[in-house]
Amino acid sequence: MALQFDRTIKAGDILTSITVMLSVIALVLSLAKDRATRVSDQANRVRAAAASTIVKLDRWQAVQLSMYQELQPSFVELSEELAKQYDVVAARDKFWRQVNLARTRVNKQVLDEQLATAYADIVTHFPTARTKVIGALAEISSVEQQSTEVFLAKAERAILDLKGKQATYQTPDLGNALREAATQSAQQLKIASDRVLNPVRTYLFGLIEMKDDAIVSAPAQ
Repeated sequence: MALQFDRTIKAGDILTSITVMLSVIALVLSLAKDRATRVSDQANRVRAAAASTIVKLDRWQAVQLSMYQELQPSFVELSEELAKQYDVVAARDKFWRQVNLARTRVNKQVLDEQLATAYADIVTHFPTARTKVIGALAEISSVEQQSTEVFLAKAERAILDLKGKQATYQTPDLGNALREAATQSAQQLKIASDRVLNPVRTYLFGLIEMKDDAIVSAPAQ
């Protein structure tokens, strides 16, 4: 007896096939959506970490520069005290103490705000960023030290140059000289620290601007 195959296609079979196909498509789309969400979330975490690092580096710069602004009232105080008691050596010594106090305040603020560990947020995603940021912080710390030394030398010279000039001394003589020295050193620090920080900023902004897949699949850099 010859075997016979039922060549008819039933509506129920078609419906079942369509249902299975739609289920597979829905699963694939769901998995793709989940992956896209995970990739987007991971990429956004990297972007947030890079942005946080930039903010901390900018904050470090702002805190260091704030010292010169903080010292402005002391310039007025020193110039007025010198007019009352004309002792340039005492004025020089007090000026040094005020600068040292201001630097101590700045260093404490850097420590309190954890600005020296600006790389912490990004390092888990891009380990090499740690080297870049630490190198930049070390270099700008050296720049800050040099800027401060130049400022102290100029200010000290301005104070001691007033020795023997009591008869013609006016309070703006010292105040203006100290303000000029502070302005020059602040500008020098801003320019020099930007030179060091800008490559790191560019690197971090580059990470932020990368596409999601590029961030997630990028090798450690």
